Amino acid sequence: MTNAPQVQHISVTTSVLPVDHVKITTPKPYAEVKAALESRLGRLDDAIRDLLKKNEIEAVRAALQKAAGEDGLAIHYVGPHGDWLALKGERRKATAYLIGNVLYAVQMTSIDLAAGLYAPLRVVLYENPDGGSTFEYDKPSTQFSQFGQPEIDHVAAILDERLHSVLIKVGTP
Repeated sequence: MTNAPQVQHISVTTSVLPVDHVKITTPKPYAEVKAALESRLGRLDDAIRDLLKKNEIEAVRAALQKAAGEDGLAIHYVGPHGDWLALKGERRKATAYLIGNVLYAVQMTSIDLAAGLYAPLRVVLYENPDGGSTFEYDKPSTQFSQFGQPEIDHVAAILDERLHSVLIKVGTP
């Protein structure tokens, strides 16, 4: 009897997805828009993660609700993309954000774990050539629609409205 290695078969599937890309441009200066967004939205911070590690679930839930605030969204991560351009010799005013609501993400990923690919949402803010600011993001409902789950589609529609609303509010001069 020989111990031949077991060969496992890997399956790869590729799908083409139509995604609505949203671009919001405002004459409001980048620094003002960035400050307004970061002061308006709560943060998913290490204190919340520590509560989760300690399995203090009700405290986690309360902290997540507080972080999401009236807009129902919180900043999970801030990426200083404009600063990274120093590697090419020129810094620019550009920031990428991961924005979302863990409670919404849990609703979706409990149905299909692959929904975690798009939760939290990605948003980029940059100074445009006119001296104003531009937000760009992919509309959540078009990203999550691939899962074909009405419950996920419902939450994604809420995210569409909440994200668009907060970006319009912080961008309004």
